[in-house]
Amino acid sequence: MRVRTEDKRREIVEIAAQTFEELGYDRASMSLISQRVGGSKATLYGYFRSKEDLLLAVLDYDVGDEAERLMRQFLSQTNLRDGLIWLGDAYLRRRLAPRPIANVRMVSTQPENSGIGKTFYDNVLYPAWQRLANRFEMLMDEGELIRADPWVAAMHWKGLCEWDLFDQRLLGAITEVGPEQAHEISTLAADAFLKIYGTGQNGKKPARAGKK
Repeated sequence: MRVRTEDKRREIVEIAAQTFEELGYDRASMSLISQRVGGSKATLYGYFRSKEDLLLAVLDYDVGDEAERLMRQFLSQTNLRDGLIWLGDAYLRRRLAPRPIANVRMVSTQPENSGIGKTFYDNVLYPAWQRLANRFEMLMDEGELIRADPWVAAMHWKGLCEWDLFDQRLLGAITEVGPEQAHEISTLAADAFLKIYGTGQNGKKPARAGKK
């Protein structure tokens, strides 16, 4: 009996992500992925029941793990404004990078009745944004943001950061956003967000919001 390991699972997911990005979802077969992994299809199916399950795992690792890392880094910044600028900068670089864009394109081209898009949103995207909403709620509890709907605040921050850059990148109208532009946009977004939700206590560490 073969023992499944998390390291092997992550290896498969990484190889699948590279294959999906290179060939697209439809052309990337389970047979090809198993060849690149270096095992049999039986081994691959031992970890993932279908290509759809494998795609969702790719999306989960790409979005979920990154969201958690960004939240930890956000809370480590010296003050709220700096934290928001850093978070916006990191978010834009990640959001507009080749692999996340390729992943969104893959999901968006799947038939509506496949359920892949809904599953991706419900199980991956929504929880990722809920992390940010939870952080904002903690900051509200600490008095560093005014009391408001945390989810609405998170969506306002998202819109302030993205402008129309995601649409342009997704459609191929642009290929990248330079670091200076990303920082400028993130700074403008942070200042606008704090004009709406700030309390004037932006010198405090956002890490205080992690206390329960």
